[in-house]
Amino acid sequence: MHPYLRRIASSCSVVRFEVKALVCTMVGMVKTRLLFRRDRVNKLEIGVGNSKRKDGFITTDIVLKTDYPYDLRGGLPFPSTSLDVIYAEHVLEHFEHGDLRLLLRECYRTLKPRGTFSIVVPNAEIYLRAYSEPEHFDYKKYCTYDFGLTFRHKIDYVNYIFYMDGQHRYMFDRENLLSILRETGFTDVRLRDFDPALDQPERKNESIYAVCSK
Repeated sequence: MHPYLRRIASSCSVVRFEVKALVCTMVGMVKTRLLFRRDRVNKLEIGVGNSKRKDGFITTDIVLKTDYPYDLRGGLPFPSTSLDVIYAEHVLEHFEHGDLRLLLRECYRTLKPRGTFSIVVPNAEIYLRAYSEPEHFDYKKYCTYDFGLTFRHKIDYVNYIFYMDGQHRYMFDRENLLSILRETGFTDVRLRDFDPALDQPERKNESIYAVCSK
């Protein structure tokens, strides 16, 4: 494809995404106003995509099939102090820094006092270590998404996790994840173990697990 046509196609894709985001947000606002109190479910999973929702949770994402579609770059549609639990698995890394900060503040706002926020994110440290110590890195174990990896050199391990074919916007290690949660106002911020009842096992090797409270 000619580079000019490629740029046009890319621009059209951005417009389609933003229209989808607007539609999802409008639908989510209406559904929240009409149905949220009636649902009587106070556990929320954010950024669930097209995945099947977990038992006992409601879902929100920029996907119409979720319970409450919404563009999470603009926050959350739910009332303040209305949720007992928020869960986010491999979601936060998809937001640019400013949008990430806003989403975290919204999670804090919508949680009840002593409510719990449970987080799973990719561990960037693994891939940075792979650059400096490639002989100890098992890329078949840690680079499992073909669309994110074009392997030619050791820097591509870093490109894989930091860009993920354009999907990743912000990366974490243990230190900065806990720090950004504390800066948002969360308390009892700590790392946690993998929870087989909650977390996807295929992401266990590559992830950081954390939990905090309001």
